[in-house]
Amino acid sequence: MQNNMMIALSAATVGIAITGILSAFRGVGLSTARARLAAVFSLFAGIVALPLVVAFMPELYVFYMPLMLPMLLGLPPTVYLYVDALASDRGARHSDWRHGILPLVGLTVAAGFWLLSATQRTTMLVEGALPPGAAPLTLAVATFALIVIWMLASFGYLLAALKRLGSFRRRLRDVYSNVGHRELRWIDWLMGFLVVLWGAAGAALLSDNLGSDPLLPEELVLALTAGLMLFLNTVAPITAPTPEEEPEPDAPALATKMDNRVVEKYARSALSDDLAEKLAVRIEAAMRDDQLYLDPNLSLQKLSRHVGGAQNMVSQTLNARLGSSFFDYVAHWRIEAAKPLICAGKSSILNIAMDVGFNSKSTFYKMFKKETGMTPKAFREASADHSQRA
Repeated sequence: MQNNMMIALSAATVGIAITGILSAFRGVGLSTARARLAAVFSLFAGIVALPLVVAFMPELYVFYMPLMLPMLLGLPPTVYLYVDALASDRGARHSDWRHGILPLVGLTVAAGFWLLSATQRTTMLVEGALPPGAAPLTLAVATFALIVIWMLASFGYLLAALKRLGSFRRRLRDVYSNVGHRELRWIDWLMGFLVVLWGAAGAALLSDNLGSDPLLPEELVLALTAGLMLFLNTVAPITAPTPEEEPEPDAPALATKMDNRVVEKYARSALSDDLAEKLAVRIEAAMRDDQLYLDPNLSLQKLSRHVGGAQNMVSQTLNARLGSSFFDYVAHWRIEAAKPLICAGKSSILNIAMDVGFNSKSTFYKMFKKETGMTPKAFREASADHSQRA
């Protein structure tokens, strides 16, 4: 029997998930990322709806409960595929059929429960006892094994998502001079939220299958799920890019070649040593004379147009001849421009950061310390001490 708190939390969480589904389908066209986000919300809605089924449709419980297994097994790969789509070129990457193996196995086990007699289903799913026979025993063992596998798979997909994001963020630095708003940092918080939720749910499932007292109250798991649904509704990107948005640079195809190494990226490049030297001179002049680094929206695409070179060749010149990614190279010029302004002490650190082309104070601090080995404040104090001694 479900208490009022469980029913209220379940209803609220399902409502939040449905709102997320409707929001994901909003807009012109359906991108891969938004379709996968809708799938994430749908799976969560299906899972947290169980208390409502128990309270208002108890006769369906023995048929609905087995569906929990494929929905749980489908959640980690669906979350990963959503992250993968966000970190890809307009979400255009193809899904791997292997991500569907675990949910399919879970659905097969669920079908096994449905094929049991009504008495056996009631004994297992309502009374929590194991009826005699090989089929119930096999299903019980398979269910427990899949729950353990689900916990391990969740951890594996978490690592895969973080690796995917790491690769994506490294490629951003080859294309953009400011990457803060493009790095999908909110996904780091999502992963942390999921770890807490999966840990709580895993503890509850294991204790339930072992027949012991619940390690965590079910209300806590539902409350965490509701919080996660609210978080996704708030921060997950769901709207299509506006027509005015600057086209993504294809240098070379931000996500299509996302996971390739530098050697693979330039394997077929026609860049000669002579052309690389000319491009390097033009790039240096663009920074030194034209102060292109002051543009906070400077991209590899803009720099390539300015120096009259193909994007992949400019990128190769930066990496191979100048020994730096596009992001680090531009940041170096910005830091050099910031040093005399910091020493002058006539403006705040934030204003200086914005004046030299950064759009994030935290990025400026990070890059300044990487370049100089000290914070801007310490650099200013050291400069003042040096002037006094002189």
